[in-house]
Amino acid sequence: MMLIPLEEARKKIEELSFTPKVAEVDLLEAVGHLVVEDIYSEIDIPATNVSAMDGFAINVKDSGKKLKIAGKVYPSTKEVPKLKEGEAYYVTTGAPIPEGANCVVRVEGAKVIGDYLEVGEKTFEGKDIVRKGDNVKKGELIIRRGEEVRPYHLGILSYQRKKRLRVLDLSFAVFANGDEIVEMGKEGEGIPDSISPILFPLLRHFGRPVYLGVARDREDSVVEMMKKAIEHDFVISIGGSSMGEKDYVKRVIERMGRLLFEGVSVNVIKRGGVGLIQGKPVLVLPGQVVSAVTSFHEFGLGLISRFLGVDVRRYEEVELAIDVEVNHKMDSVYLFYVDGGKAFPLRWGVGLYNEINKANAFGVLKRGIKYRKGDKVIVQRLL
Repeated sequence: MMLIPLEEARKKIEELSFTPKVAEVDLLEAVGHLVVEDIYSEIDIPATNVSAMDGFAINVKDSGKKLKIAGKVYPSTKEVPKLKEGEAYYVTTGAPIPEGANCVVRVEGAKVIGDYLEVGEKTFEGKDIVRKGDNVKKGELIIRRGEEVRPYHLGILSYQRKKRLRVLDLSFAVFANGDEIVEMGKEGEGIPDSISPILFPLLRHFGRPVYLGVARDREDSVVEMMKKAIEHDFVISIGGSSMGEKDYVKRVIERMGRLLFEGVSVNVIKRGGVGLIQGKPVLVLPGQVVSAVTSFHEFGLGLISRFLGVDVRRYEEVELAIDVEVNHKMDSVYLFYVDGGKAFPLRWGVGLYNEINKANAFGVLKRGIKYRKGDKVIVQRLL
């Protein structure tokens, strides 16, 4: 197998560009998906100055006087009155502030005698008033292109009557390889396809995954599977990623299209490869769970980023919680549990299901280096 440096593989991916497939969906349906454009606020929130408390709107210059209560203002009030000298208006939380008022006296700080108000608390200009645009200004960026729509976005979007969003909607074809593999969801003797079930919820962030089953250890079987797969926008093959006697996937990619690289010189992800068939990306994942998951995050998310033109991978700098010595012949991927800015390395290996359960990040450590507790390393967060 011809292995290239990881940085070279990243560069090959970064040089690619694809036309994104887009769906316009209702707000609730958009949650968990990635927007394909920057979303800006179309209005100020609030649209005018409003009261932050139940109380009385006054002008601070009148706070030492006995004030006439001229009326009441509610959030539903259409015609907002103009405050005259020596007046106060009762306002509820969220009610528009009368023109000329610049302070709200809270109910508990007010003494009401008949139709008059005596101020019983310290006042100052702007007290308990939410200014126009204090929450969100018109033209302010709400969601950045490539960002995932979260439930908390829906409040602000609904407030400004935004009903639909344009999100990334790639069609993914996923299949496994191997005579020993039992299709996802089916019974039978052999090894269950335990990697596709991990990928499907991850892929739903970016579109619609379709499971094609298992290609057998024959070239014609892989070719037929690839022909079906390439009808979709993005192909993911699991297993058969080496160059052994029964590993046909990368050979088929070369026959049907172009293999960008067959592997990288980094332990754990070294058998992950990327190709193009009919201009569509084909991601080749190793058949071991840690290798598959980290290869997907490294190469798969890199490819998905090229559809959006922005990187969807999340990196951060953290401190090692303990010493780590890399006694391998090449740079190596390590799984980490990151908490409070500290990275706790987990057991090293390619097929450790329990470690991938514990991990929330991974990083590449250099061969022959003894990293010390407190050293800074860059990790990529797992989705």
